[in-house]
Amino acid sequence: MDHLPISRISVIVPNYNREALIADTINNLLFQTQPPHEIIVVDDGSTDGSVEVIRSFGEKVELVQQTNQGPGAARNAGLAAATGDYIQLQDSDDLLSLNKLEAQAKQLDETGADIAFGPWAHVFFQGRQVAFETCVLQQALPANRIDMSAWLLRGWATVFQSLLFRRTFLAAVGNYRIDVRYGEDMEFLFRLLARSPRATFAADTLTLYRMEAPNKLSHDAGLAKTRREMDWARCLYCMIQECNARRLKTDSMTRWIFLSAVRKHLRHLRQIPEPPTELIHLLAEETKKLPGAALATVELWLRILERLRLLRSGYRWMPSYRAAPATPLQIRLINDLGFEVGQPTGPIM
Repeated sequence: MDHLPISRISVIVPNYNREALIADTINNLLFQTQPPHEIIVVDDGSTDGSVEVIRSFGEKVELVQQTNQGPGAARNAGLAAATGDYIQLQDSDDLLSLNKLEAQAKQLDETGADIAFGPWAHVFFQGRQVAFETCVLQQALPANRIDMSAWLLRGWATVFQSLLFRRTFLAAVGNYRIDVRYGEDMEFLFRLLARSPRATFAADTLTLYRMEAPNKLSHDAGLAKTRREMDWARCLYCMIQECNARRLKTDSMTRWIFLSAVRKHLRHLRQIPEPPTELIHLLAEETKKLPGAALATVELWLRILERLRLLRSGYRWMPSYRAAPATPLQIRLINDLGFEVGQPTGPIM
């Protein structure tokens, strides 16, 4: 019997000053049970020896170089160069279980879905040992009683490394915004989910999100607190604009929770030097759609619920994250990467 053709997977890796880690990430991709069709590393103006390390892989890796423009611009450059059927957006310091690409590609092949989800975890590396910060997240998809875009408005999120996308779906959504460096993933994820993608889940995979790495693209040391507050405010406003443009019908609970988060961020935004008056006005107008005292009550209620979760389970994660201890299979997937599992470091406060 003839075998069906294997779908081609393009992996896009933005890199900035990760000389010490980028080789591990590339090797992790090369040793996947279904190796990528192409690995595109976009170096975003590194000043260390990253480029030399990337070039040492020769034709196994396509190197794209650009001046420092931020992670969104780097991913856009990778998306423009990609030719595969599916897209893996990978960070330059994180690792995937060796079956991740194969298992998720199979799910997309069989279901025709737009996005494959999978479990992921915040971890710390110490030599050949891995310690979970607390647990494994997304042991299953969020409950389908509301759309995933609504879960995101309520405070849920995921990491792109744990996903695999159908390239045609990404192309229809468009590019990352390049004017938002902090929160650019959240804004892009909301645009993706606002289109009600068909989703599937590969429970037998695991993504390890490294916590201790320097120069994480999402936590750039050179990004001042003022810039972070500004960018997060832009992200929130972009989400509001997307809701309006697509005429999304959100349920009452989702609106209350999201606008309480906007109201909370406005307090931070007003405290930065030279606060952006126009942006503050636009966000404040949104919060006026619901009573301020009631939004303050929702914010307090959410804090109480988080404290109760910590007391009961040691986890602060919302139920939509489906947080749980690592399974024996997940431990074995880590062992297959050449690591032993240590003790969790403690609850996230």
